[in-house]
Amino acid sequence: MFRVSANDDYVDRFLSRYATDTLKKSKPGLLLENTPWGQSNETGLTKWFGEKGIKTVGVERFNWNDPDMSPQLLRLKNAGADLIVLVANAPEGAQVLRSKSKLGWDAAMISHWGISGGRFAELTGDLSDGVTFLQTYTFFGKQNERGQYVLKMLQEKYGVKEPADVIAPVGTANAYDGMRLVAMAIDQAGSTEGPKVREALENLKGEYKGLIKTYKRPFTPEQHDALTDDDYVMVVWKGGKIVPISMK
Repeated sequence: MFRVSANDDYVDRFLSRYATDTLKKSKPGLLLENTPWGQSNETGLTKWFGEKGIKTVGVERFNWNDPDMSPQLLRLKNAGADLIVLVANAPEGAQVLRSKSKLGWDAAMISHWGISGGRFAELTGDLSDGVTFLQTYTFFGKQNERGQYVLKMLQEKYGVKEPADVIAPVGTANAYDGMRLVAMAIDQAGSTEGPKVREALENLKGEYKGLIKTYKRPFTPEQHDALTDDDYVMVVWKGGKIVPISMK
């Protein structure tokens, strides 16, 4: 597998670093969806917080479509959590915010990228303001030449009028750059045969000025992730928009 996307292990290292170095939190509580994705992040977050000498105060789980997350949040609150690390998609993430508001708990919260898709801001209203999470890319803010072009094409083909209309911004950016890199590999290999494309991907010549970054030999035989935590950004919901925030 070749990936132009977030790798959970890199994500977990990035989030743990942000939690401790930027937010100065030392008592994280994990709130995870009860799926392999949630389990993967439990492993990674536990490992990377442990690297910093920090043990999570609790790990709570929820299922898809659960209507209320108050019991899980209350257990984390009672355990002394000063930070919630969330791994959820938009519907369940919205329920977490509603439950957190109902409890009147104002603890900080950071999230994996799942809440960037779907209609998270629409489902949560003003509650979404200030929710911080990770992205590999955002269409908000000043765009490079490739970003301007993609937004123009999305407008012409799908009626996208502003960045908020791109329902799955991260998936869009990852897929766009990924397909371009595959096209480069096919062109370099002069073939669509799997082994030849694989060899070309591991040894791509030249560079590609993509949406997320400029790629120069993004893959090697030992490294099939084109993006690492050096390429991630933290963003925040603000007025229904995803706005980049400073890491300082």
